[in-house]
Amino acid sequence: MNTKHLIYFGLIIAAAIIPASTSAQSIPYYYIRAKHSNKCAQVNGVSQANGAVISQWDCVNQNNVKWYVQAAGDGYYYIRAKHSNKCAQVNGVSQDNGAVISQWDCVNQDNVKWYFQATGDGYYYIRAKHSNKCAQVNGVSQDNGAVISQWNCVNQDNVK
Repeated sequence: MNTKHLIYFGLIIAAAIIPASTSAQSIPYYYIRAKHSNKCAQVNGVSQANGAVISQWDCVNQNNVKWYVQAAGDGYYYIRAKHSNKCAQVNGVSQDNGAVISQWDCVNQDNVKWYFQATGDGYYYIRAKHSNKCAQVNGVSQDNGAVISQWNCVNQDNVK
């Protein structure tokens, strides 16, 4: 990933990924920013627990709001939270619209692997491998704490 350019994503939040910082080991950390709200994906309560919900929040300088992308093979990626080193995943390997995205151990399962698909307008959808659905902010909410879930990849700003 080129850390010198602003890169916009969709899926996990209709989002933008912008460099947040770089650690001593040269791992680039990013904010994943929703296009519609300009808020960032974050793990609620700075939790270390499996199943902690990922929601949108103001883009503050905290490790639960910083992410890095790790290759998982075949064009898919793990999206890891800096504070916990856990991965964004779709709860219960669900295929349903509205299934919550939370953090979990980075296991070799398709609900923990993501694909970044350009939308043609400078943004991206973030698609779950197991369902081919996109990360999105529920209800096109502008609020801090709005849950991020999977949904059909529709052309809406809360999915970019």
